[in-house]
Amino acid sequence: MIIRPSGPLGGSETTPAADGEDPSPRTGRCQCGSIVYRVEGVPDDPHLCSCRHETRISGGPAVLWVGFRKDGLTWTGPGGEPRWYATWPTLRRGFCPRCGTHLVSVADDSDMVMVTGFSLDDRSGTDPVGHSYRQEAVPWMTVALADGPGLLPAAPRTLDTTGGKMPAPPALRRHQARR
Repeated sequence: MIIRPSGPLGGSETTPAADGEDPSPRTGRCQCGSIVYRVEGVPDDPHLCSCRHETRISGGPAVLWVGFRKDGLTWTGPGGEPRWYATWPTLRRGFCPRCGTHLVSVADDSDMVMVTGFSLDDRSGTDPVGHSYRQEAVPWMTVALADGPGLLPAAPRTLDTTGGKMPAPPALRRHQARR
């Protein structure tokens, strides 16, 4: 499946990939240009996440994640690979040690890598199709996306009753289960 933009005002539509269709590689980078990457393949599960990790790491109300196959990722910039920080025992985040830009998230048991959508040079086809941890989103943020692809919007936001001990995001669990 390929997710493509559906018009001049945004939105996206999912269409089957033609046999043998290989989307053009995409590049992405940090703010200072030291860490540069290339991803190949079809973007998978572009979604927003408002979990506490993402809001603290990004300093914003949500992060746009876009999945690609881990074997399609290559570090091409002068800084090589990013510096890594483990936010869960099995989940590492990659960031530029020079400028601090958060670029990727990799789960140990997944064949996917999630790149931050706005680090991509070409964001076409990456409009979010879901919003994980929407109940954690700031109250002034209007969430119009479903919890995940093909799902109906969730119930209104509720207070976190887990004491900050949240399970892995739904998209990450889906990627881990595919293995």
